[in-house]
Amino acid sequence: MKQLFAAILLFCQLNSFAEVITYEPTDNMKAGNSYIHQSTNYKVEIIQQGKVYPVFVYNMNALHYTNNCKTTAWTNFSFSGEITVRIYNLTPHRNPLNILPKSNGLKATEKDNISEFVITSPGQLSVEYQTGIRIEHPLLIFANPVERNIPSASDTSVIYFGPGIHLIGEKFIIPTGKKVYLHGSAYVKGQFYSENIDNVEIFGRGIMSGEDYAARTADHMIHFRNVSNVKIEGITIIHAPRFMITLSGKKHHIDNVKMMGWWFSTDGISAGEETLIENCFFKVNDDAIKLYQNKTEVKNCVIWQMENGAPFQLGWNGNNDYNNCYVHDIEVIRVEHEWDNENEAVICAIHGGKGHKSKFLFENIRIDNSKWRIFHLVTKPNRWGQWNKESGSMSDMIFRNIEMYDEQRIPSLVMGHDDKHPVYNMKFENIIIKGQKTKGERDYFIIDKETTWGIEFK
Repeated sequence: MKQLFAAILLFCQLNSFAEVITYEPTDNMKAGNSYIHQSTNYKVEIIQQGKVYPVFVYNMNALHYTNNCKTTAWTNFSFSGEITVRIYNLTPHRNPLNILPKSNGLKATEKDNISEFVITSPGQLSVEYQTGIRIEHPLLIFANPVERNIPSASDTSVIYFGPGIHLIGEKFIIPTGKKVYLHGSAYVKGQFYSENIDNVEIFGRGIMSGEDYAARTADHMIHFRNVSNVKIEGITIIHAPRFMITLSGKKHHIDNVKMMGWWFSTDGISAGEETLIENCFFKVNDDAIKLYQNKTEVKNCVIWQMENGAPFQLGWNGNNDYNNCYVHDIEVIRVEHEWDNENEAVICAIHGGKGHKSKFLFENIRIDNSKWRIFHLVTKPNRWGQWNKESGSMSDMIFRNIEMYDEQRIPSLVMGHDDKHPVYNMKFENIIIKGQKTKGERDYFIIDKETTWGIEFK
């Protein structure tokens, strides 16, 4: 009886709050713009309570010759309740549909070129008709929660970007205390910039694009200096020439931001201390998340790491001590590493500064479609910083409940540089690689005993 009552209650909740909101590009967005065009590989519909909602499927072509994906298609909508996602695959295929993250347990029904699956909660998914490390034409599904407290276009406290294309330039300055809203059908070309401000919010379901700016030389997409209390929620950032988001200062909140770039140096997020990063999606070609500040928390994110960079970069150098970072409940759905570069690992640190990094906890992390190494934790001189001969170390880190579904092709490395630059007191608990729990360096690790101590496996 209790189970029946719970099922009836869930059904009532799902149906009483059922809603689907889609975002169609305006005609001027689609007219003659090479970056805004509809996918020729996929068509997507959302079905709820018998009603069918067509959703626009964007397509982006690869921009760098090393990119594994030739195209990336993606669609963006908001919903509550239960929905069926229907996908029409417009190109012939032989492989069954694969939906990542794998841990969601989503299974599709397939008939001819039509696939369907049901979702009941927001999230980001990769839908793939190919298998293996190299995927050429993925479809990304960005299923957002329904927006609340949408501002009016006439609200003077809000910088409002409505439907259509907006050319804002490379340094659109946001004043203190302002809210910036991107309607779901807004396409904003340019970058946001501010300094010495507090209490700024950027939110909505719209798109920011850096397509008009030179790769690796233009400014970051959202670049704030010496700021406090910045919240960024719900938007999608594409074609970044450099970082997606970089915020100094402290006490920031980045939630449900979707980021896709193609170039080296298109890092994801670098933010100040006491920052919370949650529910975000990264398909980037440099470090997805830089853990360079005290008291950073990262949770419930989905990461597709492209051929360059690390999903989690603990540091290229750093002269200040920093600690107390917590990373948990992460889905790394792809790692496309192919080269033996020092910055290519899932969890990486190449520390050449004089600071001390300590008290990091990583737990409940799943790694799919990766054949490289999980850890690369070293202190050493490198080209990105000034080496300090007397200090620079890492200690007291815990890595717990980390599973890599595939084989690790290159051993993980834990190594200090010398007795003044050690790596010590590192605990690895329940590390599983291809179904096997690791027992230490004889399995999948190289540990330099001359420059490390207190390395434990449980």
